Amino acid sequence: MEFVSSIKVTPAQVDDLGHLNHVFALQILEYARDDWYAEAGLWQGRRWSGAENLATLVLNINFNYREECFLDEALKIVTRPVQRGNKSFVLAQQIVKADGVVAIEGTATSLVMDMEQHRSLPVPECLARYLPARK
Repeated sequence: MEFVSSIKVTPAQVDDLGHLNHVFALQILEYARDDWYAEAGLWQGRRWSGAENLATLVLNINFNYREECFLDEALKIVTRPVQRGNKSFVLAQQIVKADGVVAIEGTATSLVMDMEQHRSLPVPECLARYLPARK
């Protein structure tokens, strides 16, 4: 299941050179992953779909910056599932400019954690159904 989010670069998100700041780029990518989780049924709004006290945690993040993004640019963030293990899963993401140029792309490896017991959980079925199993 691919999910597309949209944003417009704001003055608070640019650096002194007028570019989208790398910290805000990572934050935008995180918000897009949250959108993907919600679309998959992991949580509704900011509430989880079940009674569990759950959170997603990033284990590894690897993004390449290929093109500049500027103030007031409309950007699309494409999030798609790549693979799953027993407890971790990988989502690929791209930040795409209005002309179709991929500005930033990469992957984030995450897991779901039970925050009361402080332990990772198997990939929930609502996510697993979209994630191909690791070969």
